[in-house]
Formats: sequence, C-alpha cells, structure tokens
Amino acid sequence: MGKFSYSERSLIKKAIKGDTNALGKILHKNHEYMYKMAYIYIGNKEDALDIMQEATIQAMKSIHTLKEPSYFLTWFCTIMARLASKVINQKIKIRELQNNPEFEEPTDLSKNKNQAIDVLEAVTSLEDKYRLILQLFYYQDFSVKEISELLNMPEGTVKTNLKRGRDALKKNLGEDYYV
Repeated sequence: MGKFSYSERSLIKKAIKGDTNALGKILHKNHEYMYKMAYIYIGNKEDALDIMQEATIQAMKSIHTLKEPSYFLTWFCTIMARLASKVINQKIKIRELQNNPEFEEPTDLSKNKNQAIDVLEAVTSLEDKYRLILQLFYYQDFSVKEISELLNMPEGTVKTNLKRGRDALKKNLGEDYYV
C-alpha cells in the first residue's frame, strides 16, 4: 500500500488544492486499508470507526498541509495514530477512575486457528502502549525515531516498549509459534 496510480495522485493533488470530492474519492478508494489500520491501532470496531471519522474531519481541514501526494496514506494513518493515542489515554484514565482492574473492552474476534487471527488477537491483547508502538513499527513501517516524534516520547522508551511488546507477543503466542 502507499503506491498510487497516476489518477490517484491526481485526485490527491486536487484534494490538496481544496477539492473535497477528490478527497472523498481517495478516502473511499482506500477505506478498507484505513479501517484495518484503525482497528489495529485501537482494537475494536466502534472506536476504529470513530477514529476514521474524526481523522477524515481533520484531513479535510488540513489536507492543504500535505506536501507530497505519495505520502497521503502515511499522513492519514499518522492522524489516526494520534487520535488512537488520545483514545487510549482516555480509556486509561477511565479505568483508573473506575479503579476496577477487571474492566476490559470486549473483543469481536472469535477463537480460530488461523495464524493471522492468532497474531491479531495477541497484538490486541497487549497493553495499549505496546500495541500502538508495534503497530506503527511493523504495520506502518515507521522508524523508532518517527514513532518517538509522533508519540512525543524518547527513542529509548520506544525501543524498550518495542522489545517488551515483542516479548509479550512471544509469551502470548508461545516460543514455538512461527508466522
């Protein structure tokens, strides 16, 4: 994902110049990919849809700031990642206020032997800070430095959380699990 045809780049350029119909077309064309990314960021359907909706509103307001059309999806997913981070932080505060360690979001995933679903379940079961960093690193191909800048945290913290997230995945999936 991320490589656009000439017509798609043309739509993005029109959107940058203020054509909301062009923006709508490019968002519609990439809807499935963006939903998958939002779901991976946040871990449930409702919040993923909310994040996509809010990201679309923000994109409409700030599309003129996009300098390179070929980075549209990265730019849009960065908006979603920031929104996901805010939602995650809000959920953490709610959990703290409720002071209930058993409070958990229900997941829509069924138990299945399919490796992709196993990995997705393992990722979504991680602590929020590990899930977000793993998603940015592996699914969005952000570097440690880019994640550090995006989440406003030191690179060392990003590296530590990346390592701990990998270790937690290994523990959840088992030592002999290969994808």
